[in-house]
Amino acid sequence: MLPTGHRQKVREVVIITTAFVLSLFLLRGSARSPEYLSPLDRGILTLVSPIQSAFATLARSIGHVAGRYVDLIHVRAENESLRNENGRLRAELLEAKRGAAESVRFQHLLGLRNAVTAETLVARVIAIDVSPYFRVARIRLDRGESLVQRGMPVITPEGVVGRINRTSGETSDIMLSVDPRSAIDIVLPRTGGRGIMKGKPGENGYRCTIEYLMQGEQAKDGDLAVTSGLGGFPRDLPVGRISKIVKNTAGLTQDIEITPDVDFARLSEVLVVVAPAPPADPEAGVRKPLVPAHGLAVYR
Repeated sequence: MLPTGHRQKVREVVIITTAFVLSLFLLRGSARSPEYLSPLDRGILTLVSPIQSAFATLARSIGHVAGRYVDLIHVRAENESLRNENGRLRAELLEAKRGAAESVRFQHLLGLRNAVTAETLVARVIAIDVSPYFRVARIRLDRGESLVQRGMPVITPEGVVGRINRTSGETSDIMLSVDPRSAIDIVLPRTGGRGIMKGKPGENGYRCTIEYLMQGEQAKDGDLAVTSGLGGFPRDLPVGRISKIVKNTAGLTQDIEITPDVDFARLSEVLVVVAPAPPADPEAGVRKPLVPAHGLAVYR
C-alpha cells in the first residue's frame, strides 16, 4: 500500500490530467462548432454571468464616481478662478468709481475757481482729526508756509470751510467756520440783512450763530446765508442755512442758529484764497464828459 504522501501526489496528477484532457475535449468541441453551446458551456455561463454582471456594475459605478470627482476638481478650480476674477473686477470698478467721483469734484472745484475773481490755490486734505464725540476738530492741507499764510480763507463749491490757522513746513491747518474763534461777515439774500456768523462753543454738532442781525429783519427757518465779500472771502459763497430762531424781545437783535452746508468730514480738495479780489472800479460803466481841447476844434 502506498504511503500517504505518494497517494496525495497521485491524486493531484490524476486531477490535473483529467482537467487537462477535459479542457482539450471542450476546446476541440468548441473549435469544431463555435456557435454551438454544450450543456457544460451553458452551466458555466449560468454560474459566471451574475458574477460578471456584478463586476461590470461595480466598474461602471467606480468610473462614474471617478468622473464626478474629476469634474468636481475642475469645478472647484474654475470657481476659484471666477472668484479671483470677480474680486479683480470689483476692485477695478471701485477704482473707476473713485476716479469718476474725483473727476466730478475737480470739475466743481475748477468751476468755483473760474467763478471767483480772487486768486486761489488748490490744496488737498491730507488729515482730518476728530474729537472724542466724532466731530471734526482740525483739517490739515498739503500746502505749507511757502504758499499760504495764516488768515487766508478756505472755500469749496459747497461753501465756506474756514481760514488758515497755522502753517508748518509743507502743511497747514484750518480753523473751521464752526470754531467759536471764527467770525465771518454774512448776508441773508432773501432779506438783505447782515450779521456775523460765529461757531457755537462745545459739542454743538457744527452749529453756528448769527450775531448783530436786527429784529426788523424777518429771517425764517431755511433761509440761506452767504458771504458778504468782506474779510477776504469772495462774495455770495454759501455758509449755511438758518435752523433755529429765538426772538429776543429785550434787545434789538435776534438769536439765530445756522447749520453749515459743508460736510467737513468728507472734504478732499479745497481752494485757498491767496489774494483777495481786486476792488470794483467805481467809474466802470460811467460815461465821462468830454473835455474841450485847447486850440482849433470842430463843432457840430
